[in-house]
Amino acid sequence: MWESESIEEFGEYLLGEDRTTFTFEEAESVAKALGHSVATLVIRGLKAYGFSQEPRKVPRRVRTISTSSHDRYFGPGSSKMHGGSGWEQIGGFAGQEG
Repeated sequence: MWESESIEEFGEYLLGEDRTTFTFEEAESVAKALGHSVATLVIRGLKAYGFSQEPRKVPRRVRTISTSSHDRYFGPGSSKMHGGSGWEQIGGFAGQEG
């Protein structure tokens, strides 16, 4: 990603590229270069200059014929509830590791 010294400099870079929008990843890299912990300040600054933020793309999950109609037991964030005494659910250890 491109690193800038200020929000204004990044805005000039966008104008030089004939762009009126920016992505969250770009705002995050500018915030990191400026030493901010969050990109919210950069996003507010760029919107004040008249730029607009592109919406974030949601990762697609494709269901197939082999996918269960009850996505509770399969896939990301699922809770394996078969077998065992159930102490995992009671103790708060249910779900994926990591």
